[in-house]
Amino acid sequence: MLQEQNGWNLNAVSAYCSTWDADKPLAWRSKYGWTAFCGPVGPQGQAACGKCLQVTNTGTGAQATVRIIDKCSNGGLDLDVGVFQKLDTDGKGNAQGHLIVNYQFVDCGD
Repeated sequence: MLQEQNGWNLNAVSAYCSTWDADKPLAWRSKYGWTAFCGPVGPQGQAACGKCLQVTNTGTGAQATVRIIDKCSNGGLDLDVGVFQKLDTDGKGNAQGHLIVNYQFVDCGD
């Protein structure tokens, strides 16, 4: 999704949630890293748009809060590269091509 490289523009990345959230203020769009969300537990589709998750790398305990801006079909989360790198503190995720994480819905504070 490359949030920063696309100026935090939901339309530029063709995000599913852009229909509802592309006109939100830059401060809202850039407050958290982005993720696509595809369950398995929690709201789906438009109901998930704009919600925040606390994501924890199960191997290292590294955490990040992310905002759902898209949906996906592969199960789990599709994290923006910056968020992935922040969570991949031991490099194993990059080596494997994925991270094993836990997530929970949290208040975005906005």
